[in-house]
Amino acid sequence: MLDGEAESAPLLGHKDRGPQKSVQRHLTERVDVHYAPLNLLVCCFLVGLIDAASYNTWSVFMSMQTGMYRLQPSSPFVLTDPSSRAGNTIFLALSTANLPAGSDSFKWARSGVSILSMMVGSLIAGRAYAAVALTRRSTLIASFLLQALCIAIAAILVQTDAVPETDATDKIVLVAIPFLAAQSGAQVATAKSLGFSELPTTVLTSTYNDLASDINLLAWDNPKRDRRVASVVLMMLGAIAGSWLDKGTGTFTTVLWLGAAVKAILALSWLLFPAEPG
Repeated sequence: MLDGEAESAPLLGHKDRGPQKSVQRHLTERVDVHYAPLNLLVCCFLVGLIDAASYNTWSVFMSMQTGMYRLQPSSPFVLTDPSSRAGNTIFLALSTANLPAGSDSFKWARSGVSILSMMVGSLIAGRAYAAVALTRRSTLIASFLLQALCIAIAAILVQTDAVPETDATDKIVLVAIPFLAAQSGAQVATAKSLGFSELPTTVLTSTYNDLASDINLLAWDNPKRDRRVASVVLMMLGAIAGSWLDKGTGTFTTVLWLGAAVKAILALSWLLFPAEPG
């Protein structure tokens, strides 16, 4: 009896390792990047969602580091605070002259930290992608899970009142900003590394320009144009959703948890993507 068990043990062990090898093979194979824009377009929605709420809460963007602004008609040098639209780079520059009029004096720090954090996120993601196979399923899953974790950490900090939601001038706000901005930088690095330069997933300035200058804009078959248009629409829808959620719930936390959940779902969705042909 003991001899029989001993003889069968290797066979059973070999049988048990079959599913493990199958899972390992699935995780290490490369995904077909042809379908990657689906996830990147959802990221455009998330950028609009989080940026709209973060600007309303802390007067700082987590993704839009450059942007547009509208000058007050009565003066060429003063920005109307409620209606101005500017990226963090513009905010940082304006703060050297204590502008916009009526804005808090700590805006430069929030803008600067957001810019630096996004660069750090891009730097880390870019170096990581260069060291490992980006299109490997496990790499994409890990990247998106880490991005989701960063958003979740920011949500916890706000929900537990470790970071104030109602006082943007409190220096402790600078603790939460890096998590949100860094994951945004990693997101941009992912889109660029996958080869979809028409989907930066953050700002739309280049997207508008590329659409307007596209000589094949009205062509029937133009995938890049389609993706650009979709990114504009989805980012706008995300910003609308973020605005109404922030207004309806009265808290930034709801938006953050939603963003973290969607990012986590995107991470797991890479499991369903078909493998690279060949």
